Amino acid sequence: MSVIGGSDGILQMAKRTHQNIDEFDQQEIFMWVLQQMESNSDQVFLYVMIFFAVHTLCCIVMIVGAFKLLRYLHVPFIILEFARLTLLTLAHVTTMMVVKKQLNLGDLIALTIAGGFGLLLLFYLWACVVSLFQIIGIIQTEKYQALFGKDPIAPVKKDIPNTLEKEIVTRVQPSALKDKEYFTYNTNFTNEYFNASKHNI
Repeated sequence: MSVIGGSDGILQMAKRTHQNIDEFDQQEIFMWVLQQMESNSDQVFLYVMIFFAVHTLCCIVMIVGAFKLLRYLHVPFIILEFARLTLLTLAHVTTMMVVKKQLNLGDLIALTIAGGFGLLLLFYLWACVVSLFQIIGIIQTEKYQALFGKDPIAPVKKDIPNTLEKEIVTRVQPSALKDKEYFTYNTNFTNEYFNASKHNI
């Protein structure tokens, strides 16, 4: 935002756009944003700066949460980043609709696809943080720590209690399964896993 000259830059950009409004497709949301930029440029600049400041803070908190394995420190980033990506998606779609008069069909398709892939990458990175949030929740459970210890960076095999072994065997062997061969395969796999775990300790 500082590159475009702050609130004054926003106001000048809105005025130049309004002067050449016939070159753009006058979508309702585009006209509303343009009106806000002209009449409330200071507030628009302030809101954008506050949003990016809070977003940066959430990124720092998320990094600390990932380093310390504190899953709930990821929640602010997950919520705010999803809101940001939603706004970016709406902005991309609206922009493509607005500038279609100024571009030929080939350029319009290329920009639409490029923006779509960019948004896809950003959503993938957001999904990675959501997955980390879920993984941290799993490795902090008592069952996981009973199997592999409390250090997720260097998991170790532990002697599994009989009660936990029976519970895992029960979950691996679905009682309603009709395929006997698959049932036997799961039984052998589970027994081999526990035997190997006991021998390696």
